[in-house]
Amino acid sequence: MTNIAKQLRSNEKVLWQGKPVLTPFVLAHNFFPFVFGLFFMAFSLLFFILPMASIGAPLEFVLFTLIFFFIGFGFALGMPIWSFLAYRNTEYVISDQRLITQSGAVGLDTRFVDLEKVQEVYVRIDFVDRLFGTGSIFAVTAGQVYVGWQQGPGWRGSFIARPSLASLKEPYVVLKLLQEAIQEVKQSKS
Repeated sequence: MTNIAKQLRSNEKVLWQGKPVLTPFVLAHNFFPFVFGLFFMAFSLLFFILPMASIGAPLEFVLFTLIFFFIGFGFALGMPIWSFLAYRNTEYVISDQRLITQSGAVGLDTRFVDLEKVQEVYVRIDFVDRLFGTGSIFAVTAGQVYVGWQQGPGWRGSFIARPSLASLKEPYVVLKLLQEAIQEVKQSKS
């Protein structure tokens, strides 16, 4: 039994359960920071570190300029590594009552959204998703609030916190299943 399956209610039935596809999951969150990081590393190496070392600058100055190189390194590789670590804990469940998402690189962030609270669902296919044939499903609820810019698995960078199922292989199939489950819940409540 998976970790997220332990969170199900006794009368809850799983309609779909899955994980994101690894490569687009890691790259989609980090494509532009990776490119920026590589550019920053190359810039600091070519315009700070090598010229200072070639003119015989004191070691302290050369070491100081290494800070800029490592900032670029953090952008280029730190964020993808963090996403890779989060992948192993990322899991999604659509039940007959709720949408459940779980993710986290170190700890676990488990979110539960009652299907009756979902007002809209949609699929987004970005540049990386097009390359790998994946897409992400977003669920919009009435109680969403401004939380600032969040980037990371399961949230896909947004000013509004929306539960998402990121980097799915067949997003439109899962979307249809989710829409049917939402409709069933709302019909049973009326």
